[in-house]
Amino acid sequence: MSTICEIPLTRIEKVADVSAEAFISCDDPIGNFMFQNEPNHLVLKKRFFRSLVTSCSPKAVRQAISPNFEAVSIWFPPGMDHSEGADTDPFKAEDFADLGTMEKMKAVNDVIGLLTEHLGQEPQWYLHLVAVRPQFRGRKYSSLLIRPMLDKATRENLPCTLITQRLDNVRKYESWGFKVINEMPVPRSHEKFFSMRRD
Repeated sequence: MSTICEIPLTRIEKVADVSAEAFISCDDPIGNFMFQNEPNHLVLKKRFFRSLVTSCSPKAVRQAISPNFEAVSIWFPPGMDHSEGADTDPFKAEDFADLGTMEKMKAVNDVIGLLTEHLGQEPQWYLHLVAVRPQFRGRKYSSLLIRPMLDKATRENLPCTLITQRLDNVRKYESWGFKVINEMPVPRSHEKFFSMRRD
């Protein structure tokens, strides 16, 4: 039986690799939208999805299903500002062959920023990401990672929030008691983000 373990900052590169592997292997639509016209799109996607981990503040709570990192999660604790992290390898215009890629990335970041503002400043546990390596999908590892934190938030009488862009994720989170509180399309795309809350 797997045991949830806290991930030390010394293992952050491993968590970043799991994040990239998980999101790329599930054909993440936002990664596809942003980098679809780039010849080296896989390299850029890997860098982007790794940055979701490496840019997080040290205050974030990083957990794994076991020391083998089959699945990982990152939560922002109550009182942590979403802007506390810093991207150690920010993208620049010269990184891209397509001039429109930076514009697409900005559009995605703007939508996430607005949805984050709408979540409010009250104390809350924010689920930043859950990533399951492809060979371990279908084993309920997401649930094993998320449920203990939901129970913790319930004991603390605090809401849990998140932002996602996939309808299948929305349905999964709804099964854990989350409700959609806002949705916002990404301009000039077919993509949409949803913010969700569980009280």
